[in-house]
Amino acid sequence: MTVDRHHLDSYLRSVNEEIQTMKMSSELWFRSPCPQQIRANDRFVCSLMSAGLDWGTSAPRDRPEPPEPRRCPVRREYWSAVTSAQDVAVRFGAADHPSLDAYFTVDAGRSGEAALSRARSAVVPLSPADYLLRSIDSIAVRTGAGPADACRKAMRMLSRDWSLFVDACRGQPQTPVHASAVLREFHASVVSGPIARSEADPKPLGPCADRPQVVLTETEAREFAASYMIGRLPFTAQEYRMARELVAMPRLQEALLAAQLHLTAGSLKAVGALVGRLGTLRALLPFTEAFVNRSGYGPSGRLDLSPNPKLITVLCNNVVPAIAGELVRRGAQAEEFDSASIRAGVIAARRRHIYEVMIALFDRTEGLPAGMVTLSGFNVRVCPAAASFSAFLEEWLPFYFDRAGGHA
Repeated sequence: MTVDRHHLDSYLRSVNEEIQTMKMSSELWFRSPCPQQIRANDRFVCSLMSAGLDWGTSAPRDRPEPPEPRRCPVRREYWSAVTSAQDVAVRFGAADHPSLDAYFTVDAGRSGEAALSRARSAVVPLSPADYLLRSIDSIAVRTGAGPADACRKAMRMLSRDWSLFVDACRGQPQTPVHASAVLREFHASVVSGPIARSEADPKPLGPCADRPQVVLTETEAREFAASYMIGRLPFTAQEYRMARELVAMPRLQEALLAAQLHLTAGSLKAVGALVGRLGTLRALLPFTEAFVNRSGYGPSGRLDLSPNPKLITVLCNNVVPAIAGELVRRGAQAEEFDSASIRAGVIAARRRHIYEVMIALFDRTEGLPAGMVTLSGFNVRVCPAAASFSAFLEEWLPFYFDRAGGHA
């Protein structure tokens, strides 16, 4: 898909500055785009990423080294940039921390074991989430998979065969079906039938005009979304404990900060060209996980990028545990890690599906009682920015770690 204003306008109609992402749109606002629009949005964002991150993701061997020495210490340079745009970054998911150190945090509650225990303790019996958790348990027992892998497998099966499960619960014409009935049907199929081993992308069945609506309460929808979040938490408590040790090391902190500064500065020319071609700063909304525009995204703003510190916390909770996992696998200690360990961890993060996104397609529909929403299916796919961003980390994070060798 080419990058043009028509595709941007279509994207912004369903995922805009207020809603920010499709995940927020569906799970918080209950305003999900249709599957066709989701696929078009994904293609558009992929095209934006390939056009907007070209310089930043080029390998070190292809570019001259950044100037040496830097204008000022990395931490001071980063924090100065962040504080000049912190109000904008907070609008796009950053915590409003008063110091840089607070962004370097590892949440052990994100381990697969902790997330599954938390979900089990909060679930309402016979709710959609309850049947999903039962299905995850069954898949884990039958395949030997961990909680995250079992959850991803369950969600792929649901995505692929959702229409079949809905049709199996069909009652009177035009009568909605409760999501609990559909998830109960899914659980029965998991218990009694073979578990597909294919990791291929799901191929949903086409829409059916007379298929009944699937309904549930907003509370049930949020509980359900919290349950399948397990699929995005593939790391163990042991890996998170070691990740905390790694994140506390000044050398790794400096490498993370320098890499994000590089990504932000290195992307300026390419995203400037995008803004010029599309005629609006709103073309930069898909990049807000990495950097934000200091003056916002309105017509009177000017291009002036600042790193979003949210990314530091995201890396600490997702990529650093993958690095820790490689050390655990080798039987190494935290202080033994090096740039090779970092590169191996970045590669392992891809293998462990940290870029895989699972979203239920919730929507508010006219005619339903207050507090009820529909569930039309699932979107299970890899984040459109995964390839470019992971390639960037694989090359540049070890590079900056080696350059920070005198600051361990």
